[in-house]
Amino acid sequence: MNHNSLNRLHLAKIFFIFLFLILLIYLFVNHIGLKVVFAEKYEVSDLIFENSYFMHIDGVQLHYRIWKPSASHHCDHILLIHGLSGSTFSWRYVVDSLVEKGYSVVAVDLPGFGLSQRKPAVSQSNANRAKLMLGLIENIESKGPWHLVGHSIGGGVVVSMALKKTSGIESIVLVAGLIDNRSNRILSLFFKSRFFRTVTAKFIDRFFLTKKRIQSFLNSAYGREPTPEELEGYYKPLQLNYTYLTLSQLFKNYSSDNDLLGNLNKIRVPVLCLWGSNDDWVPVSKGEKIVQEIPDAKLLLIKEAKHCPMETHPEIFNQYLFNFLEKNS
Repeated sequence: MNHNSLNRLHLAKIFFIFLFLILLIYLFVNHIGLKVVFAEKYEVSDLIFENSYFMHIDGVQLHYRIWKPSASHHCDHILLIHGLSGSTFSWRYVVDSLVEKGYSVVAVDLPGFGLSQRKPAVSQSNANRAKLMLGLIENIESKGPWHLVGHSIGGGVVVSMALKKTSGIESIVLVAGLIDNRSNRILSLFFKSRFFRTVTAKFIDRFFLTKKRIQSFLNSAYGREPTPEELEGYYKPLQLNYTYLTLSQLFKNYSSDNDLLGNLNKIRVPVLCLWGSNDDWVPVSKGEKIVQEIPDAKLLLIKEAKHCPMETHPEIFNQYLFNFLEKNS
């Protein structure tokens, strides 16, 4: 048997092992289904804010919030994009400081998160998210120029936006920005199967979108226990129907984002990388790699912070952010 035949046989074995494991999960989940106590589910109408707005872009309803300064003291516009499982809530300690300085601020929920529409067919690639975000800022009342701020997976989105739109963007801020967030190739192949995604989604919904799991998630991201307000702020939007399908959809995008790192040197606007010095989700080495590739980029570390410095260390975060914006507005 030649080398290619052995490889095909090996892949076939892996395929059937995965199918068998997924079948076991499916049977297990359905077997205990009646015993599972489901979390309370919410509707979008239960969670909207006074400054909530909705806009349809390419068939997807996006939720966003706007904060405007006084008419006599107005600077540029800022778009804030959250990270994995976050929402506009993630920027609660940032917006007031920016508005006081005269900036018009827009925070948006990525498709499938926060109060934005859960639509399983929507690609969760950076390229598609960037297309939706560009559609939003091009149709919103607050016209540019824009400064883009992205946290974690939101970092990949703002980089993709800057590569697609060469005018109207003044600067980029990457907060622990995850650029190379490709899924495993084999997992990506399996998650192209609707059956595989549906079974995995049911498993996620019943065992991973629980309050205890979200608390553990925040504990790791913050480096401390979340407050009750912080826990509720993340937990409630994740209990909207079909969030679990969004999370399972993330595994499909193996090859969709592999060109971002290779094109960082094409970015021609100033870039600030803000990182928690103790971030073990997206390590500082990722930020160091980014600033090596972008001509006008700078890395600043927030001492003792982990993955969410805008929430755990807002004073120093806001100072670093404003200093950068003031220089590039």
